[in-house]
Amino acid sequence: MNTAPFEKSPSKLCSACGTLTQTVKTFCPECGTTYGEPGGGRSASFVWGAFACAAVSLLFFPIVLGPLAIVLSVLAMRRKEPYAALALGLSVAGMVFGFILGALAFSS
Repeated sequence: MNTAPFEKSPSKLCSACGTLTQTVKTFCPECGTTYGEPGGGRSASFVWGAFACAAVSLLFFPIVLGPLAIVLSVLAMRRKEPYAALALGLSVAGMVFGFILGALAFSS
């Protein structure tokens, strides 16, 4: 019978958000940053995709790009990316104003 104590998970400090966790995972459970990679190891940002989709949805395809921008903004908020709340607001505004501009363009 093995009476060895349970092994404790190693402590890891996230270089991006400063969260100290005891985990065996390779990424921070708080912000999603990969441990051990230079510069925090962050993958591509959802915020910039949301900004781009929101801007384009003003003039083209607001029915597709507006909801896509909103989804990207929500994903950015879950990852606690900076400017995620601003991206969400601009995504909703871009979609709404895109619908309004489209309705005005096709009503005359």
